[in-house]
Amino acid sequence: MSINKDIRVMLCPSSSGPYLDNLSKEFRSLGTKVSFIPWFGKQMPYSIFCLILLRLRGFKILHLNWIPFNRLWQLRIVKRISNRLNIKMIWTIHNITPHVSQLGSEEMDELGMRIMISWADYGIVHSERVLKTIKTLYGNQLPLKIIHHGSYTDQVEIMDSQILRNKLGISEDNFVILFLGPNRWNKGIRVYLESVSKLPEGFIGVIAGHCPIPGIYKLISSYKEQYPDKFIIDLRYLSNIEISEYYAVSDILLMPFDQITTSGTIIEALSHARPVITTDKGDMYEWVRNGETGFLVDSTNEIIKILSGLKREDARRMGVNGYILSSSRTWRDAAISYVDLYKMISD
Repeated sequence: MSINKDIRVMLCPSSSGPYLDNLSKEFRSLGTKVSFIPWFGKQMPYSIFCLILLRLRGFKILHLNWIPFNRLWQLRIVKRISNRLNIKMIWTIHNITPHVSQLGSEEMDELGMRIMISWADYGIVHSERVLKTIKTLYGNQLPLKIIHHGSYTDQVEIMDSQILRNKLGISEDNFVILFLGPNRWNKGIRVYLESVSKLPEGFIGVIAGHCPIPGIYKLISSYKEQYPDKFIIDLRYLSNIEISEYYAVSDILLMPFDQITTSGTIIEALSHARPVITTDKGDMYEWVRNGETGFLVDSTNEIIKILSGLKREDARRMGVNGYILSSSRTWRDAAISYVDLYKMISD
């Protein structure tokens, strides 16, 4: 059913991953016209050319995700052009602070946030906590709306755990603790390695996914050398099928973030019916509910205590609960909320 065929929206950045891929499909099914603009920081001036061209074609709304710039001057130029062309801007604030410094320093990153806040007509967050945090840090200048992040339950492939454990040489008796994507320090790889290394016999840590940071690679390798029977390591780029395989062999995802606002990996794990242990930061409480879909923790000792006493049947029960919770948060619902907002600022 079409909501409004007159709405045309520019999504940025293109090729940004499943969030905009899923939303754009739902937008189109609702009758909203969608076009993508490349990351401004990496593809200027081409991205500015796309912005102007699409505006001439009747696109009046620019929907930015994250802060798709690498320098403040790029941000200021695009803001000036958008204002001159009377383009409305919606900004989905997936991160209050970037995973790593994006605009050159922490001070520049904060200034970039303030410029985005002064520019946007509306801001989107994924939880009440993040909404309150932004208002505390930056005031009430930007109108904010909560739209839940969609899940992946209708897109994941649930695979046979036993077959894949045999493939990796993992006993059915082993309790497998997964860490997926060791590509940033903020995911808590230090705490993960320390926690798993101190668990009793029968617990195995699996670390999978591309690892481009030499320091992280070295740290993981040192733990593997020191505890050869405690860790299985696969630091390649993984296909979607391979990611599903690692979820299948695991009993739980452990990702004790140092800093985070929103995590697609946490949502992905729950969509694979795997419970999660993580820290109580950002939007995590919206997805991870203590004893129901996983655990929110604040120390290595707490992680060790929880895992040491966790029975597999309890992990499976929490995994089912996580799957049910994530199933209730659909991209369709998110898209409808976005389109309602597009329509409101267009009137």
